[in-house]
Amino acid sequence: MREVKAYKYKLKTNPKFEAACVATLNLCRELYNAALQERRDAYKINGLSINYHAQAAQLPQIKQIREDVGAVYSQVLQDTLRRADKTFDAFFRRVKNGETPGYPRFKSATRFDSFTYPQSGFRLEGDKLHLSKIGSCRVRLSRPIAGTIKTCSIKREVDGWYVIFAVEENQSRFFPKTGDAVGIDVGIENFAALSTGEAVENPKFLRESERELKTAQRTVSRRPNKRSNRRRKAVKLLQKRHQKIQRRRADFHHKTALNIVREFDAIAVEDLNVKGMVKNHHLAKSISDAGWSQFTSILTNKAESAGRRVIKVNPSYTSQDCSQCGHRVRKTLATREHRCVNCGFVAHRDHNAAINIHQRGARASGMGDGARAN
Repeated sequence: MREVKAYKYKLKTNPKFEAACVATLNLCRELYNAALQERRDAYKINGLSINYHAQAAQLPQIKQIREDVGAVYSQVLQDTLRRADKTFDAFFRRVKNGETPGYPRFKSATRFDSFTYPQSGFRLEGDKLHLSKIGSCRVRLSRPIAGTIKTCSIKREVDGWYVIFAVEENQSRFFPKTGDAVGIDVGIENFAALSTGEAVENPKFLRESERELKTAQRTVSRRPNKRSNRRRKAVKLLQKRHQKIQRRRADFHHKTALNIVREFDAIAVEDLNVKGMVKNHHLAKSISDAGWSQFTSILTNKAESAGRRVIKVNPSYTSQDCSQCGHRVRKTLATREHRCVNCGFVAHRDHNAAINIHQRGARASGMGDGARAN
């Protein structure tokens, strides 16, 4: 079985390379916005829907008029139009499903930070990356690439430039079967409670860094001139603070997910509506800080790569129902202990919920009780 994985590396750029990347980004952003404008005007004025192929067919004529557009690799321009096309496809899908659609928006210079070579135009020789019509630079190859590189994306972040390779490789990470299954209840007091009785501490990266963020945000507020270098530096400092929090959280999620995948063949988790849960203003910051959606996505990807299974179960009443007798014991969020008035079972509410999640996963998929799911 083959799968596609992303490898991200920092680039050792030089001023000439960076200038070429910035110029490419600006042209791609201009093309993206022009594609959105053309689609909107065509439908508003003439009632016509324009697709990717119609817009891509105009690129040769545009290159004859604009020499700077001709200086960008052709497939990079085509991929930019595909991004606009995917944006509209997602918009129409949301409309069809009755969701809040959110009409596609124009991209400012701060909201368009990447471009892609979808098939060719790039070459990696050792630790040197060659990009057509841009130039070459060194790559910090922090880990070897195992597989065939399919696409190459260049991304600008607050601390520099990165390359992201989409690599097709054989499914290589298999762990020996353990015969164990587990249920996981994510929370705020503890990041996760396992049906085995183990608990994963919640690191609360955002809460831990609130003082630094507050100071950085205050500095930005004291620089009212949005075109000044002082404000630009203050904004960059604030972005770096947020970037550090995001990276620490992602690192924690990856390591936690890997430990779970190593130990269990089947993993049951709640199918949470996190988007709806963050509407609770009392818990929104803590839920976002924990990053439940990102963790579940990472856990699912690692499990699939390792030949494990992740089963999503209905989250209703997992904390209220007794895991031993099924009796529903009503409790508020402030009540942290489960005490069943029917059978006398006593446990932490998160542990009780994790056992319920495990049992629901077992019933839904036949994943088995699991020797370690107590």
